[in-house]
Amino acid sequence: MAPKTKTVPPASEWAEVFNSAIHGRGMIASRFIPAETPIIQYVGEKVAKEESDRRGVERCERSKITGEAAVYIFELNEEWDLDGSGEDNVARLINHSCHPNCEAEQNDADEIWVKALRDIQPGEELSFDYGYDIAFFMDHPCRCGAANCVGYIVRSDQRDKLKRLLGRRKRGAERKA
Repeated sequence: MAPKTKTVPPASEWAEVFNSAIHGRGMIASRFIPAETPIIQYVGEKVAKEESDRRGVERCERSKITGEAAVYIFELNEEWDLDGSGEDNVARLINHSCHPNCEAEQNDADEIWVKALRDIQPGEELSFDYGYDIAFFMDHPCRCGAANCVGYIVRSDQRDKLKRLLGRRKRGAERKA
């Protein structure tokens, strides 16, 4: 049985918002989605890096107090980012997974589209790898539940490094105990 959905403005012919076990709200496939299908555009305000950094820090600090999701900013290039925190950007609700079924892809027009990595069945939660750097892993716990999840949101090419780091920390703590 599919999770209960929540009424929101139409976002995509492929998906709708629902109550997610991963992180409050998420997006779920409302019908079969073939691999490589562009599902939904990630929209927002184009902002300069300096402003983006300011907003990111402010929102991270606020999330430590409220527990809300923090930052919906995508890097476009060295000068500009896309702040997708607005209510009109329903794609911001797609959760991270360490074993995602989607990816966020930027096109030549600086548009970001979430597209299917593989066939997605109706009722399946949409997810993509947020690609966070290992430097701030403690700030981003992961609740995706994937078999390869390391407990923190870090990009896929850094997960083995994080596993080794966490293993060393655990062994050090066991020696002290």
